[in-house]
Parts: sequence; C-alpha cells; structure tokens
Amino acid sequence: MQSKPINNMPDEPYLDLLDKVDFNPIFIMGDHRSGTTALYQILVATECFNYLNAYQIIKYDELLDGYINGTQEQTRQELEQLFNSLQISDRLLDEVKATPDLPEEYGFILKNSGYESYLSPENLKLFTQLCKKIKFISSLEKPLLLKNPWCFPNFIYIKSVIPKAKFVFIHRHPLYVMNSKLKAVRLMLSVKSSYIQLINKEYKQIFDQPIRRFIFQVLYSGLFNLGLRRVTQQSLLSTSYFLEHIKLLPIDDYISIRYEDLCQTPELTILKILNFLKIEAKATLDYRKLITPRSLKLLPEVQRSRAQICSKLQAYLTYCSYQV
Repeated sequence: MQSKPINNMPDEPYLDLLDKVDFNPIFIMGDHRSGTTALYQILVATECFNYLNAYQIIKYDELLDGYINGTQEQTRQELEQLFNSLQISDRLLDEVKATPDLPEEYGFILKNSGYESYLSPENLKLFTQLCKKIKFISSLEKPLLLKNPWCFPNFIYIKSVIPKAKFVFIHRHPLYVMNSKLKAVRLMLSVKSSYIQLINKEYKQIFDQPIRRFIFQVLYSGLFNLGLRRVTQQSLLSTSYFLEHIKLLPIDDYISIRYEDLCQTPELTILKILNFLKIEAKATLDYRKLITPRSLKLLPEVQRSRAQICSKLQAYLTYCSYQV
C-alpha cells in the first residue's frame, strides 16, 4: 500500500505545533477479548496517563482546532447529546458503558484513514501524529497509554520504530478468549451497534452491504465449526508470535500479567504495573468496583474441542501457568 497524504482539514493550520511534542508510549498488549479494555479503564482511572478516547476518534480531524479555539468541551457535549439521542448505553459486545470519554483503540483511527488496523510503515506517520495530538491536548507531563489488540502480534516492529516504548502484556486463558470472540462477533453482526458505527467506519459499511455482512456471519458461524476454526487459528498465530518474540524484548521494557489475576487481585495487579512503570497512582480507587469478571461458560462447540485446542496451545498455556 502506498503512503497516503494526511488531510486533517480543521487541524491542518495547527500541525506545526506538534513538531516539538515528544512521546514515549506505553502499550497495553493482548489479544482481542483478553481483558485489554478492563485493564485500560482501570489504569486510566488512576489519573496517571494520557489516553485515547471515543471522542478523539470520532472528532480526530478537529482535535487541535477545538483545543486551541476553546470549542473542545462544547463539541464533547454535543457528542454526548448524540449518544443520548441514539440511546447508546454500552458497547453492545459487553457491558462496558459507552461515553465520549471511554478509552478506545488507536486501530480505529488507522483503519478509518484507510490503513491496516495495526501499526506499520505505511501508517507510522499517522500514528505519530495521533500520539502527539493526544499529548498536546491533554497533558505534556503524563505518559501516553495506548491499546490496540491488532498490534499484539506486532510488538517487535513497534519496538523497532519506537525504541523507548514500554509494554504491559495481558494474558487470558485462550479457551475463554476464543469463546468471547465468537460471542462478540456474532452479536455485533446480528445487532447493529450505534456506538461501534460511530468509531468504526468499516463496521457501518458491513451493515450497509447485506451480502458482505452475510459472508462474515457464515465465517464466524457454527457451520462446519467455521467460526471456531477461525478464532483458533487467530489464537495460534498471535500466541506463537508472542512466544517466539518476547525473548527479543529487554526485560526492563515489559511486564506480563494475567486477566484472571487482575480479576482476583485488582489492586495488587495494578500496583505491580505502576511499580514497573515507576509511577505513583494519583487517585484513590476501590479497585474491586472497577473490574467485572467475564462469564466462564463455554459455548458447546468450544467445550467439545477443548482438549484439541489446548493441545495446540500447550506451549502458551505452560508459559502463562494455565491449566488445561
């Protein structure tokens, strides 16, 4: 893919203000449905980080303009009114409350601009710009915390282009990751989410194209175990990448936690992460109220294939100290 010019429209006159903005991002790394959202929300709640939210995705092209001209809060309130008019209460795929301030994935900005959802040479310029924008309109003192599950099997490239990047890996038993993926994708393809349409242009296109939507529904269906085969292959690729490449990261540049431990001992787990980052929490939190463990009930098709799937993923299960 050829590099594309970045047309920011309202922000265009102010882009030179970003030249001296520095950023050394911290990446939450984990597969889709592994607990990245829960971890992101809790870390954001400590008030220690700058972060990307839904408002910044939807209004990306006018963030600088709004900040400099003092219209940012008005625009945010108008977006909140839009959420209310569309009766948006949660993200549909889980019970996470959807608001303009909800921490979200930078992959949506990349994809909405015509690139792949993961960081690559083609979209590095855009990614750099979005990081600088967030810091400029937020706090130049706070570190930038980001997450994007599409980049989980891509962290070595990220480290190569952002040498000072730090990584917080979150793992979840792959059976429950796959189970949650199937449930989420099937729900998203059967019921239109107004919230997801606002932050994800491709999702809106899928619902505007019935044949394309039907194809996706078949690919993730229980027909011939197509959906399970698809998510199993995805997990094999991402976990294999992790095992093969984690040894290439300096030990001081990453920490690994498990979603299960985050649910059982949230405060201890978050303090462990903050200690690794050499950051002190700025807010007093009741961590138990910030985490809602997800369902552990497996779909029948996942339960039937449990032994076979765990056999394929044995090396990863062992690494994470998971039982079959």
